[in-house]
Amino acid sequence: MIMDRKLHNNHKDILNYKCHILKYGSFGIKSITGGRLTELKLNILLRLLNKNLKFMSRKSNSIKFWNLVFMNSTLTSLSKESRMGKGKGAVYTKFCYIKPGQIIFEFSGISLYQIKLIHNFLRNKCPFRVKIINI
Repeated sequence: MIMDRKLHNNHKDILNYKCHILKYGSFGIKSITGGRLTELKLNILLRLLNKNLKFMSRKSNSIKFWNLVFMNSTLTSLSKESRMGKGKGAVYTKFCYIKPGQIIFEFSGISLYQIKLIHNFLRNKCPFRVKIINI
C-alpha cells in the first residue's frame, strides 16, 4: 500500500539545470514564470492536448509528445470548524511546483506552424507563462 506523505514546505528555489534542455523531442514548451500545477489541472491539460494533437495528426505523420511534469507534493486540509491541534489533516490532492525555465512538454514529428498553434492554446490554459524552444 502506497501512502501519500504529508510534507511541510519542501519547495526549493534552487534551479535544476537538468530540466532546462530538450531530451526527447525537437520542440518543447518551457515555463517562463514559476507556479503551482495541481493534479486536476495537469490531467485537463493532457486531455485537451491529446485532443488537439489527434486533430492535427489526421493529415500528417504521427506526433509524439512527452509530459515531463510529475506530482511530488500533497495538499492537506482540515475543516474550518476544527480547533487548533489534532494533526495536519487529510490529503485532498497532489501538486507540483513549476520552476522558471522548466520544460513541461516535448514534441517530435511536428511542424513549426503546429507548435505555434499548440503554444497559443497552452498559453491560455496554463497558470504560468510559457514559450516555445527548439533544438
